[in-house]
Parts: sequence; C-alpha cells; structure tokens
Amino acid sequence: MPGDLPQLFANVEEYRLDNGLLFLLLPRPAAPQVSARLLVKAGNADSPDGASGLAHMFEHMAFKGTTAMGTDDAAAEAALLDSVAVLGETLRRAVTATPPADSAAVAAAREAVVAAEARADALADPMDFFHLMERFTTMYNASTGKDYTIYDASFPPSGLEAWALLESERQQDPVYRQFYAELEVVKEERRQRTDDNPEGAAWEKMQALAYGEHPYADPTVGYMAELETLTPGQAADFHARHYVPGNMVGALVGNFDPADARRLIKAYFGDIPAGPLPPPLPPPTIATDGPRRAVHRQGEERQLIMAFSGVEPGSPERALADVLAELLARDRTSALVKRLDLEAGVARNVYAYPDGGCKRERGLFVIEVDVMPDHDNQEAEALVWEELRRLQEQPVSTETLAALARVMRKDFIFGLQRSEDIAELLVKSEAGTGDWRNAYGRVADYAEATPASIRALARTLFTPERAAVVHLEPADDDAKGGRP
Repeated sequence: MPGDLPQLFANVEEYRLDNGLLFLLLPRPAAPQVSARLLVKAGNADSPDGASGLAHMFEHMAFKGTTAMGTDDAAAEAALLDSVAVLGETLRRAVTATPPADSAAVAAAREAVVAAEARADALADPMDFFHLMERFTTMYNASTGKDYTIYDASFPPSGLEAWALLESERQQDPVYRQFYAELEVVKEERRQRTDDNPEGAAWEKMQALAYGEHPYADPTVGYMAELETLTPGQAADFHARHYVPGNMVGALVGNFDPADARRLIKAYFGDIPAGPLPPPLPPPTIATDGPRRAVHRQGEERQLIMAFSGVEPGSPERALADVLAELLARDRTSALVKRLDLEAGVARNVYAYPDGGCKRERGLFVIEVDVMPDHDNQEAEALVWEELRRLQEQPVSTETLAALARVMRKDFIFGLQRSEDIAELLVKSEAGTGDWRNAYGRVADYAEATPASIRALARTLFTPERAAVVHLEPADDDAKGGRP
C-alpha cells in the first residue's frame, strides 16, 4: 500500500460474480448504516449518435418500477406500453422526416402518444417502487454524467437484503413507465440548466469546440432537438447493450457482515445474464489546431472559459494535473486568484478543473473566470496567459509543493469520514482507471510532484494549440436547444 495512507483501504474486499459483476466490500462496524453504490459505465458519451440525453433518461426511469413492482396487471400494462412504443416510433419518424412533416401531423402523433401513455398509467402505480425504496432506505438517488450512471442508497444494516432485491430487480427488469412524461421533465431541465442559463450554454459551447466530433462534446441532459426524438425502444436497446454485469461496479461500505453481503449479492445479482461488453469509448484527440475560439452572447455577465486537452485518467500526470489546478485556483494564495482577483480586480471568482468532469478518457483542463462588470474577457484572458507562462518558465518552490501536498492529502483524508463518499470514491476509481487502488495511489503521488515535473506538465498542457476559448458576453439570447 502506497505510503502511510489510511489503513481503511487494507480492508477492501473484491467480490466478483461469475457473470462479471464486481463488488467492493468495505465493512465499518462502527458505522450506523450501510452505503451502497452501483455504477454502470453508461453515461451520455455512450448514447447513440443523434440520441444525446438517452443515458440520462435512466436516471429518470430509476424509480418507475419493474414488471413485478408498479402494476397489478403486468400483462395488460405491457400490451399498452407496447402500443406507446409503437406510437413513439411514429412520432419519431414525423419529427425527423425530410422534408419536415406537416405540423398538424406531428401534433397528432404527439397527442396519440400522450393518450396511449395515459391508458397505460391507469394500470400502473409508478410510485410503488419509490415507496419501497422510501420504506427500506434512508437515502436513495441516481445521477448521470458523461461516463457513468450511478445508483446510490443508504440503509440500516437490516435493510441490506431489501436493497439487494430492489436494486437487482430494477437493473435487470426495468419498465419504461411514463417515459414521455419524464421526457418533458428532462426538457424543462434542459431549459433551466442550459437554454436559460448563460453559463451553462457557454460551457456547452466550450465542450463542442474542444471535443469536436467526440461524444464528450454532447451535454448529458441532451440537445433539445434530439430529446424530441427519444423513444422507449431506444432505451430498451441501450439497456440491453450497456446494462450488463461486466459493465458495472458495485460497492458496499458500512455496518454489514461480509459473509452475508456475499451471500445476498450472489443470490440477487448472480442470475443477471453476463452479456457481451459494449465497445470502449474512443479516446478524444489532442487538439493541435488551436486556439479554437467562440463567443456566446446571453444574459448580463461576462465569463471566460479556457479549456486545454488534458491528461489520461490513469496516467502518472493525473496527480500532477490535480496539483496544477490547486496551484492556479485553490485559494487567495493561488496564482490566478491572486493575480486576477486580489491584484488586478478583474475577477469575482476563478476556478480550475483538472479533468473537466470526464473520468474514463482524456478530459479537459478547464480554467473558468467570472469577470467583473467593469472589466472584459480580453483583459482576463491576457492575464491568464501571463500566469500560465510564468508557471511554464519559473519553477514552483519545493516548499510550496510540499505544503500543498500536505493540504491535499488532508482534504482527501477528511473526505473519508462518510461511508457514502468512500463508496463513491471506490466505484469511480475502479471504473475510471481500472483499479480502485488508484483512489489513494493518486493522493500518494501528490507528494512526488517536483518543480521540474510541474513545469513540464504546464508546458505540455497550456499551449494555444491545445486550447479552446469561449467568451460569454452580455447580449440577447442566441437560438436555443440545437447542436452548437
């Protein structure tokens, strides 16, 4: 085990089922409850071309139930849901027709879908599964990103079997109840997070600019025009392809008996068919034609976003990227905060993200600056470039790096207090790098950063050729919802 990191990790047990599903078990007898995570390597980057937002729909379907939970007449409901799916394909063809279909025909197709879904709802209790989770757990949720969909729950020790039953059932036997009703919820989410949010829209434009044709370019919530075409049939196909045991990682952390956990995991998850693994994501290309530039005009504020092709998630440079981000924007002593905020008064806030939120493949090193009203993006960008050049030319002192490594290590250890945070750390590290041990190995690497290695990475990353730059400027709204 690297260095003297917490003995906690020595107690992690790997338990892999014959179907390929890996569970990481970490008993903590003093904990009051158990925290569970089930991560599926099925994020928006895995959504089919033209179907952005499809992976995110599973977050919204997570509590709609199964064949056995959520209806009193599964056969009759299934027949009605089949009708919804057929009408949904009709709607999809109308929406995507070339030349465009008559608006009345599209409206009629949409009304038919809504009516059919209402008939299916009459035979269902979509809150049944939700109420079961509420009864047996103290916390439950689902979330989607570019790389994963994660299902989480916390429960008392007595709830372990109930959780295993509920989680395994919804993973292998989902029913797409209220699909189109939830699609309307997602569209509203899209409006709030992106279309009516200048910072969200600028971030979306930056990702499209930086990633080009790679699926990381697409927003997790989806493009509005593509949300209009999603169908339950697409969801079923996506589930069959990606929701297979070998594409999942689970974790249990807290007050449980490992022998009981192994028995219940095998009993409830062991009969899920193995299935072929989906193909891996293609790696994003490293930009060489930058700086790519765009201006987004919306709202009343100015913001600068600078993104650079980043490092591989499992590479030795990943820890150095964390250190770089802290050197640039951790606090008032950090280079960009000190220069842009305290000295020049150009910025209200400065942020640095070492991976841009991407965990399975090369992400982006992102610098974000909220610009003061009496200053402009050009001024802020010039100052950022000056500080990046300083980092490339003037070595950071060994003392500064040692002090920062101690602080980052302390932050990491403080983050291990809650079982739910440990469970999430384990599954993300396993899924993102292929080895959960990298969760603490990377922290040990912080102390290995040297002035030379930091300067070398800064010289590699922070070049105009690798950059995508977006200026958010005050103006009237642009057209909303389509691909940039």
